[in-house]
Amino acid sequence: MPHSIPALCGSLAGQPFTFNVKVHNAAYRALGVDYTFVSFGIEDAAGAINAMRTLGIRGLNVTMPHKQAVMPHLDALDVTAREIGAVNTIDNRDGWLTGYNTDCEGAVRALEEVTTLEGRRIALLGAGGAARAIAWGVRRAGAHVTVFNRTASRGEELARDFGVTFGGELSDFDPHAFDGVINATAAGFRAPDVNPLNAEQLAPHLFVMDAAFIPVRTKLIRDAAAVGCRVIDGTRMLLHQFCGQVELYTGKKAPIDAMSTALLDEIARVG
Repeated sequence: MPHSIPALCGSLAGQPFTFNVKVHNAAYRALGVDYTFVSFGIEDAAGAINAMRTLGIRGLNVTMPHKQAVMPHLDALDVTAREIGAVNTIDNRDGWLTGYNTDCEGAVRALEEVTTLEGRRIALLGAGGAARAIAWGVRRAGAHVTVFNRTASRGEELARDFGVTFGGELSDFDPHAFDGVINATAAGFRAPDVNPLNAEQLAPHLFVMDAAFIPVRTKLIRDAAAVGCRVIDGTRMLLHQFCGQVELYTGKKAPIDAMSTALLDEIARVG
């Protein structure tokens, strides 16, 4: 495998963004490793994977719309990526490329900061890519998942794929039947006055996580905190997702405090 000084990591994105760059480079500085992270805006997924092999790029994050497109060009898929059907991380070990999905790990780690998951009844709002990763992760951690989604066919498909329950539209969510709720819809992202739930659907016994991370405290998080819920904002899921990548690429425990500072600073700058 070719080597560069410093070791190069990066992200493949349709539209590059700076959060990956700032957080990963903050982690490498804190760990004292000679790694540099850059973001590539690409259209040709196959060409990008060939470049990874040729240049000896140590690891690549993958964002939409390339999470499925890269899969046929890898040497192996971890069970997470294979069953979720999407890759967000590529690990290069001596030219052997393995695809992973750390989105699910990020969700589980973030939730476990405030609750155990074994036996918990979780309502999952949404049925897109983020929802698929979350559903897979929390179900594997022992939770009972019910999906609520505006489009029934997509919600039913997710439920069928992962052996969870479809509960209907978001308006059908009854807080008294659940221990927690996770928003994996786009509602609230860069929309500080939008909450996917109404006031009657929040109760103080719930733990509430929002996958949206701009603003850091979405309206869902603010409203849930106001009624006494335990809350997990979207930065925690994103941070733990990054931690999984850093640990794959470096073999070291991720410095989450340094990474959190870098992420919050970058959200404040661009959000």
